[in-house]
Amino acid sequence: MQALATSNKQSSTGIPACAAKRSEAEVVATTAPRPQTGMSVLLVLLAVVFFAPTVFAQDRTPAEAERMYETVGDQLFCICGCREKLLACSHNVCSAKDQERAFLHELSQNPKLDEAGMKAEMVKRFGKGVLQVPEDSSLYPLLFTIGGVLIVAFGAGFWVVTRHEKSPDEPEAKGSDPELEARIANELKELD
Repeated sequence: MQALATSNKQSSTGIPACAAKRSEAEVVATTAPRPQTGMSVLLVLLAVVFFAPTVFAQDRTPAEAERMYETVGDQLFCICGCREKLLACSHNVCSAKDQERAFLHELSQNPKLDEAGMKAEMVKRFGKGVLQVPEDSSLYPLLFTIGGVLIVAFGAGFWVVTRHEKSPDEPEAKGSDPELEARIANELKELD
């Protein structure tokens, strides 16, 4: 028990007795905090990169907000069933267009949202029907398939029209006839 008590005793410097055998320089070197300037600088830079846009974000000017409203509004549909562009919906009693336009105007004021973010928020609130061509639409694969079929059809038609095969009714030319060539040459001389 006495050995345990002596091992827990501390020296006059506040260091346990077992560590007292080391020199003061070793103890100071191992207990002093190491400077981590590289990590600190990295953390500060990351904080600036991630938080600067929110700290320095300013509201959009009315002109910028109106431009965003018009740009995104021209790319969206009214969901009332008319399938007209949101900003061109001509229904007088369409409550859907009023709600959509109000929400779009609210989104255009938010400086954190770009065009894609505004569209995503509109889809979250009103569904995929607001997009002119939904991203998961089968329209694009259908268009590519029809385009490929048309290219193949026109290529086959061109090949059929321009091929130079002889029909089975035509006799095969056996070579040039010297008498015929002489007669053609004489007739050409007479024409001159």
